[in-house]
Amino acid sequence: MTAVLLNSKVTKVLIAAFCIFFLLRAFLSQRDHASELLTRWHRGSSSRRRVVDDRSLASIRNETLGFEKTFAIGLKERTDRHDYLALAASISGIRVEWLDGARGETILEKALPEGFNTTILKPAAAGCWRAHMNALVKIVENRISTALIMEDDADWDVSIRSQLMEFARGARALQRTEDANENTPYGTDWDLLWIGGCASAPDPDEKEFYVIPNDPTVSAVRHRATWGGPLEEWKEKYPNLPEDSSRFIYRAGMGCCLYGYAVTYDAARKMLASLALDYLDEPVDNALSHMCAGDRGRPKLRCIAPFPNIIGMYRAAGSAQRDSDIDYGAPEVRHGVEAWNLVYSVRMNIQRLLGGAQTAVSQWKDEETPWSSAELNLTDFVYPEGYLCIYLFTEYVIINTSQYTNANTNNEQRIMNDEYKLCLSVCLFVS
Repeated sequence: MTAVLLNSKVTKVLIAAFCIFFLLRAFLSQRDHASELLTRWHRGSSSRRRVVDDRSLASIRNETLGFEKTFAIGLKERTDRHDYLALAASISGIRVEWLDGARGETILEKALPEGFNTTILKPAAAGCWRAHMNALVKIVENRISTALIMEDDADWDVSIRSQLMEFARGARALQRTEDANENTPYGTDWDLLWIGGCASAPDPDEKEFYVIPNDPTVSAVRHRATWGGPLEEWKEKYPNLPEDSSRFIYRAGMGCCLYGYAVTYDAARKMLASLALDYLDEPVDNALSHMCAGDRGRPKLRCIAPFPNIIGMYRAAGSAQRDSDIDYGAPEVRHGVEAWNLVYSVRMNIQRLLGGAQTAVSQWKDEETPWSSAELNLTDFVYPEGYLCIYLFTEYVIINTSQYTNANTNNEQRIMNDEYKLCLSVCLFVS
């Protein structure tokens, strides 16, 4: 009996030892992976040079925001929208090429993809689909390496270039891009940058995101017309990153609305093959969302999105009937001016900026928030820096733009270099 009990105790000790060994090995493996990641990013950089060299982001300041082409889609007869977009682009120094939209009623039924049910989907949905396919055809026929495609009611913040430069840092951190240059400021391992939409979300098991805290160009949640965004798990782990004032960047598994998005040449070919030649039984943005998820038989695209969006939709004050050429509002319904999820909207500040003002007024100028002011001084505005967060087994890794230093290590080890900061929270226990 004594021998049996002894063997039982020995067995339990051995099992416990094995479990501890396994957990420790897994933890060290993840930690070594993160440390190796930092070493690789840091290698070859001086203590004063950023790993994501600003010189490789310089093309974002050009007339096409770092893309080879910038397109806008709109119906020829919507001259009001063309006027607005032309002025907004001129004020922001963006060179936009106009692509005519399409009317659904002019599209032959036999030219529609398999599965397109005209009794369910409105003719305007067919027109929207065809207009975006025409933009993709333009990219494919002309072998355009990258292009930003916007709809004619697109709007953006007065600081869009600063926003996109930090977005590019986040996108490249998620891609682990080390060889980007001025021709590839957003990295080399992406298909679609969904920077303008009414919704986006990461896959449910996504463990990485880039975050820009205290972003003055982020609208408070109560003012947003979006859904999706950061996972609940992220919010629980990072209560110091409130959704109200933080902009998240992540690999997207879902998106909605096509206010503005960028594609590569290869992605344009895949999208055209899937959305025009294969089948389509839903609005084109929903089908594109399935390509980001890689489900419903769609080829998977490598999608990256910010939340909230960087490009939004503008609605002029007046009748709701003017708002959309897909969903017509009732003529008797009227509303005030609105720029979806934007704080310092270019369109809402057009008259001020044309008059030579060096400040932009917030859409919610009567409100003051701790992270955003009612008026933005354009001459001295500095956009905040973000950092990468990675969930690794029992730890979270946070990679930030900071100078190299070593901090005390108790239950948290901090390793920082000139571009990235690593925080490891260790919670190993035996019960």
